[in-house]
Amino acid sequence: MIRAQTMSVETTAKIIRKDPQYVRLGLQQGRFPFGTAVQKPNGRWTYSIIAPKVYEYAGIKEGEINED
Repeated sequence: MIRAQTMSVETTAKIIRKDPQYVRLGLQQGRFPFGTAVQKPNGRWTYSIIAPKVYEYAGIKEGEINED
């Protein structure tokens, strides 16, 4: 089985230069093309973020990340 390369909300936020909460809310509202958010029965949210889609969204290639 092939698994997609994923990344955390925090890493995604650094790449797109936004706050992690911005990324969480955007995923919960279905506004980003790079991942999904699912609310569990206990009310907490879980996120699945596909790394290549984040790089595509940001318009960069993996490895070109500037931490400035």
